[in-house]
Amino acid sequence: MSSITSAKKSLLPLTLLFFTLILASCGKPNNTTTATAPSAAATSQATVAPEASQTAVTEAAAATRMYTDYKKREVEIPTQPQKIVYVGSNPGDLLALGIKPAGASLSVIGTQVAYPDLLEGIEDIGYPFSPEKILALSPDLIIFDDWDETGIESLSQIAPTVVVGLDGTFPTEERVRQLADLFGRTEAADRWFNDYKTKVASVKKQLNLTEGDTATSLLVLGSELYIMGSKGLNETLYGQLGFKPAEGVQKLVDAGERFVTISDEVLPQYIGKHMFLLTDTSSKTAARQSALMDSGLWKAIPAVKEGRVYTFDSKYNFDDPITLDRLLDEIVEIFSSKGTQ
Repeated sequence: MSSITSAKKSLLPLTLLFFTLILASCGKPNNTTTATAPSAAATSQATVAPEASQTAVTEAAAATRMYTDYKKREVEIPTQPQKIVYVGSNPGDLLALGIKPAGASLSVIGTQVAYPDLLEGIEDIGYPFSPEKILALSPDLIIFDDWDETGIESLSQIAPTVVVGLDGTFPTEERVRQLADLFGRTEAADRWFNDYKTKVASVKKQLNLTEGDTATSLLVLGSELYIMGSKGLNETLYGQLGFKPAEGVQKLVDAGERFVTISDEVLPQYIGKHMFLLTDTSSKTAARQSALMDSGLWKAIPAVKEGRVYTFDSKYNFDDPITLDRLLDEIVEIFSSKGTQ
């Protein structure tokens, strides 16, 4: 029997890269404002127009504030940032709050996310990020949520940089509410999650799912097979829709594993009553998927024989709010059309 090895981050599209790059506690924000000393011109003006001068000084004082980020760094940030750059794999976190960054790490995920229509107008800063591209955007705030911490210092030389996590540090709601607090968008976050929970309840009722049925997420990516653990699509299956991890997957979840690579031979050990197959349209993935499905091992799996395999585009393996919302629609469509393999 082949041994199981943890997948390398560079193999995946989620800066996981999609689940890893998807995938500690956070310092609470300090709302102390930082006032700058009035200039000589302001002091002179105060002699002539004290009321106007006081207003100017107050505005200057409120222009920035101190924020304690995930790395316990005290960062002076603009109170009302106008140009934001996002470094990480979940720009949908910002978009769900109505915040459109000027630049983001789109090189890897740009063609792989479930919301390409929302990326228009966002400049790609590359992955790894290009300091030159970021500098050209003249940001007044950089949001960092990537696994490679070595980039933090160089980014801080360009603009105030707030580390909100290291990719996959926090579950979706905690990530988004942290950003909502940072940007003063708590009401927007409340609305989004309330609407989402209502939608989840509606989907569960519509599909008449059996609470407690076991399910497995299998990702076919290039020549590799991955079993998802505690991240990606499983956040919806286990966290929202009431499915339970299959026995083999439960061990991964208990160990905090986001995903592992497996060989064909051990695949049956991980498959539950339902199988959610994640795939893409690349030629290498298609060849791997075809070879797997033509095998006797695949055809002998109960979920396969009984028509409980549901195929999804791998873009739904992200866990940002936009993807989670659109995934519910996709699940309804696939289940309703009996889209099984």
